[in-house]
Amino acid sequence: MARQKNKEDFAYQHIRKLIDSDRFQPGDLLPTESALSEELGINRTTISKAMAALKNEGYVERRAGRGTMLLRKAASNSTKMILVISPWPTWDIKDEQFYPRLIYAMQTEAIHNGMATINIAIHGEEIENDDFTKIRDIYKAYEFMGAIVIDPFLATHGKLQEFLTDLECPTVWAGSSQKGVENAHCIDIDDYQAAFDLTEKLINTGAKNIAYISYRLNTTFRNRRMEGYKTALEKYAMDVSEQLIIFNSTPVTLKEAGRECAGIYTARNLDADAVVLSDLRMLDGIISFCNQLQTPPLLKLKQLPFATFDYEKDHGHTNIRFSATQPIEEIGASTVQMLIAIRAEKSDIPQIQILNHEIHTLNSTTS
Repeated sequence: MARQKNKEDFAYQHIRKLIDSDRFQPGDLLPTESALSEELGINRTTISKAMAALKNEGYVERRAGRGTMLLRKAASNSTKMILVISPWPTWDIKDEQFYPRLIYAMQTEAIHNGMATINIAIHGEEIENDDFTKIRDIYKAYEFMGAIVIDPFLATHGKLQEFLTDLECPTVWAGSSQKGVENAHCIDIDDYQAAFDLTEKLINTGAKNIAYISYRLNTTFRNRRMEGYKTALEKYAMDVSEQLIIFNSTPVTLKEAGRECAGIYTARNLDADAVVLSDLRMLDGIISFCNQLQTPPLLKLKQLPFATFDYEKDHGHTNIRFSATQPIEEIGASTVQMLIAIRAEKSDIPQIQILNHEIHTLNSTTS
């Protein structure tokens, strides 16, 4: 049925022009309903209906309290499409530097190869039935080359990979800790080696009692990081104490997990002289807990030298001594290149492509 020439159609066409313009790219937030209502002189209910139509057509993704995100632009019939699946971001810029840089690198590489990407966000901690429905509907609505899954924290990637295999969707996992999964190609750093290197750096500064703090050990990459830490201690004939390995037990935010782990640290009466931190975003919670209780062990904890992953100086922590940094842009570009190679049925495609990480030394002042 043709769309009626009414206010809803006017709003729809206006938003479509915004989507098709150079002002917005996939992953960007569109103007709010309130802003569009004021600009067009149309009530929010009408704007909402127009947005709902665009959502049904796969152009936007809407979440209460988070706004409307552009998923895709209109593509010509000859444009090859790649579906990019990622956990829904927290919208904390400090926390989410990984996702926009990675997605931008994928978009750029796709454009260089005459392709376009459509981004879709799902629940990262526990994928839900609605996520599967959303992926299936979009995948069947367009002719995709395949999918790229951004997977640094996805705890349920086994279910998702099985689902994508059933869809007969060629898949590359970016930043994934999957190893040896049938029908899945992965591009990652070696988390085991990176944690080993970080621990070794702390040992070489004279640290002898190194704690390991992590979010729940519910993903392969976190377990591999812990094993790298243990192996480094063993190499230098240092005891591997399970008391010094701390992780939270329940699914909470990373900041809350940091507070819980700091509580475990003080309950165990530990006295570490350095910390390997698997999940950088836990540090805010650790510092918050230390500042709240102000006990001598906790005041010491927050000033210990930390080694962690993907730390940027603008995060504002002054106790980070070493950071293992992933080549985010290289990972993004490589996933697109690998998917192209898979579709070209090349015979020499590695199932797992490991990219080099870098260890950065930072100033060791205290907070």
